[in-house]
Order: sequence, then structure tokens, then C-alpha cells
Amino acid sequence: MKCLEMISHSRPRFHPSSRAIPALLLVGMLLFLLPAAGLAQGKEERGEHRLGNERVEAIADRIIKPAMNEKQLPSLVLGVVKNGQVVVNKGYGVRSFESGRTPDENTVYYIGSLSKAITAVGIMLLVEQGKVNLDTPASNYLRGLPRIWQPITVAQFMAHQSGIPQLDKKLPTFRAMLRSADATPLSFAPETKQEYNNFNFAVAGKIIEAVTGMNYLNYMRRAVFNPLGMNHTGLNIVSRDSAIGYRPSRFGPQPIQHRIAARYGIPSGHLQSTLSDLLKFYHAIQTGKLLKPATYEQMVTRINPNLSGTPGWFEKKTGHDSIVSKNGATQGSHSIMTFVSGKGDAVVMLWTSQKPKRNGLFKATNELLREICGVGVHDQAEPTDDPQD
Repeated sequence: MKCLEMISHSRPRFHPSSRAIPALLLVGMLLFLLPAAGLAQGKEERGEHRLGNERVEAIADRIIKPAMNEKQLPSLVLGVVKNGQVVVNKGYGVRSFESGRTPDENTVYYIGSLSKAITAVGIMLLVEQGKVNLDTPASNYLRGLPRIWQPITVAQFMAHQSGIPQLDKKLPTFRAMLRSADATPLSFAPETKQEYNNFNFAVAGKIIEAVTGMNYLNYMRRAVFNPLGMNHTGLNIVSRDSAIGYRPSRFGPQPIQHRIAARYGIPSGHLQSTLSDLLKFYHAIQTGKLLKPATYEQMVTRINPNLSGTPGWFEKKTGHDSIVSKNGATQGSHSIMTFVSGKGDAVVMLWTSQKPKRNGLFKATNELLREICGVGVHDQAEPTDDPQD
């Protein structure tokens, strides 16, 4: 009754009746129990959240582990974003057979042709600044292109609709490559067809250098990597936490030492990165942190409605959704970034291989989007061979 006495003293005009006392006791007990109930509810909610993540991770495991076993992939890191939130961030396998350690979001991989999509963002920043126009011939910015290439626009190069021939020779300099193509006709009239060609992004990288007066890597560090805190993206990234790709031999899988035949190929297929950095990159282009909405839309929109190429990516429709994607494969290392434009759903994967062919994960990517993000994307046939950068 001391509590009631204290209440009585603090409120002298209040004189509780005998009927009011039990009611007051009941209120007091409820007030005492409410915080505990709130804590319990909070624990239950957090428990449900953990359970939810465990369920999502179980779905990812069910998709990824069989694919890795089937394709004999040594390592893989996976990021899944749903409604703008990372719901899976996990490593599988071993980053190298020697270390036996599981890769994680900070493990460094070569990303192959996903480099093209990152280079494309570098170009789009110059578009925002009025220094590049995608519909202008690349020859306006870059001297020395073969005469027959002169009318090809920047966008046509970036969407693989330029029609330039496949240049089989790996000559040591960009100028030597151009001279080798000087008398070679186009494979098709620009923007009438689409043919994947790594040299398109050698041209894109050289446009960056011509317009900015900077080395490609220096520009990308200043314009993209440093502002986003992508501290493990670039070239010659030295890290003990690096994933190793392998090549088959009669002595078993042999580690691959990544080689660059010519530096003009870096913008096309030789960048290194981590899952953590690529998730930052994805978040930045989706939220307007790096590109203005109009510039972003220009980047992910087909330049020819009948062909899938955009400036740096490939786009397909599934229902009302626009799926934008870019993958990469180079010397035992692979990558993919696929997202639903404007919806905050994405899959990002980096992995290594030990076989020369059939290392793609398009089907697994679509399954992850469908089962975790609820995106009605159709399965894509795995290619019989991977394009090498």
C-alpha cells in the first residue's frame, strides 16, 4: 500500500474508494508488464527477421550449391538485393585450393566483361557534364579511327551495334589495332544488328582518355571508385584475400596468373573488384548517388528497340519489368550483375572456375531473382562456351 500512499500524497485531492484500489493495482501491474512485453515482442520480431534471412539463405544454398558442384566451381560470392535491402551476402567454396578459406564480400576477383558496364558509367558521367554526346560519332572525340568507322556513334560502340569487324590480332597498341582494321569492311551497317565485340570498349576507354586528358584508370578512380568507397576495384589490386581461377592440365587444376595482352583492353575486361564494392556500385546507380535519373535511364535503355544492347548493358522485358544485365568471363574468373531497373531487386555474383567451358550461371541468376525477389524472369539457356575478354 505504500505505492498508493505515495500517490495519495502527491495528489492530495484524490481519495480512492475501496473499489478503485483494485483497479489501480491492475493498472500498475499492466504498466509494469508492458516494457517486458515490448522487449519480448522485439525479440520475437528480431527472431522472425533472423528466421526470414535463414529461409532466404536456404533458398540461395539450394540454388547455388548444386550449380557449383555440377560446374566444379572452386569459389563463389553471392549478393542478393530485395526491395533495396541486401538479403544475401555469402561466400561458397574456397578462394583457392591452397588456402582452403571461404571467400567473402571482400575477396578480390577479376570481373571480366562486367568491366564494360563500369566503364559505361564513366562515360555517362561525361555525358552529364556535357563533354560527350552518345549520338555523336566517336570520331568527333577520338582521332585516327578507320575511315569507314567515322560515322559510328558513341552509343553504337557501347551497345555492340557498331558493326566493326572482330579483330583477331592482339597487337600491342591501340593504334596498331586500328591500322590493322583500316582496309576491313564493316560486318554490318551500324545499329542494324548486334554482335558482341570487345574492341567496342577499347574505343570507349580511349574516348574517356581523349575527353578527360587522363589515364583511364586514374579517371575511373577519381570519378567512380573513390567517391563510392570502392577501395578494392581497379587493376593490380594486391590482397591476400584474392580468389584464384584454374585451368585444367594432366597434373590437375593449375592456378591461372591473369595476363593482359594490351592495356587498351582494360576498360573492356580486366578490372578487379569485390562483392562489397559491386554492391556499393549497384546501390549508387540505382539511387541517383552517382548518376542523375535521366542519365541512368539513358544508360539502361535500348538504343534500338529491336535489339537488346544499351550503352554498356543488355536489357530484356519480362512482364512489366525491365531486366538489365552484364556478365563477364576471363581466364578462370567470372561475374554477373543483373537487376530489375527501378525496383531495387538484384543479383551480383563473382566466381572462379577450373574448366574451360560451361561455367556460366545465367539459370541460377534467374532462379535467385524468381524465388527470392519474386521477379517473373524466364530461364535463360546456358551458353555452350563463355565469351572471353
